[in-house]
Amino acid sequence: MHNDYTLESAPRRVAQLAQPLGANDTLRARVDAPPPLAPAQLPRLLAGRWQLVNVWRNVAAEPVARFPLAMVDAASTRLDDLAVFEIRYADRVGENYFARHSPRHRWCYYPQLTRDEAVLIKCWDSYGRDFAPHQEVVPELATVPATFALHSGFEDPATPSDAPDRESIEVRVVAFFEDD
Repeated sequence: MHNDYTLESAPRRVAQLAQPLGANDTLRARVDAPPPLAPAQLPRLLAGRWQLVNVWRNVAAEPVARFPLAMVDAASTRLDDLAVFEIRYADRVGENYFARHSPRHRWCYYPQLTRDEAVLIKCWDSYGRDFAPHQEVVPELATVPATFALHSGFEDPATPSDAPDRESIEVRVVAFFEDD
């Protein structure tokens, strides 16, 4: 099980969205495509609340039977469950969290997910209670209980032996919130 960003890599990835497109950015195929974010806006955007969210869905005609998606309830995860690992891309280095097994972890999963359904996975929330940097500066500012949701595909023992392989797609989205 993993999360796609860490305390270091989440804001770094958002900042990279204000740089010229790199080798792993799908938008680079468009000639002269500008960065997704305007560099001048970056300090203001990172100072407020923002989230990185994965939109995950089945793309096959049949429901997912093999390796369905599962997530851990963030309230059942402790910071000492986490280990950082690097992902090396052609043009940058990212970081993810792996998680150690814990009997405290409470899991949920999505059996038989159809292609008409999608799951939103919060992969980073800058106002997440465990990592919110604004808490050190202004402790009374609001936080949210979950910074991210550890997730994984898993081998379900109820999967029929002739079930087709999972075919899924994941798209990452960054959301910025206006001040209240």
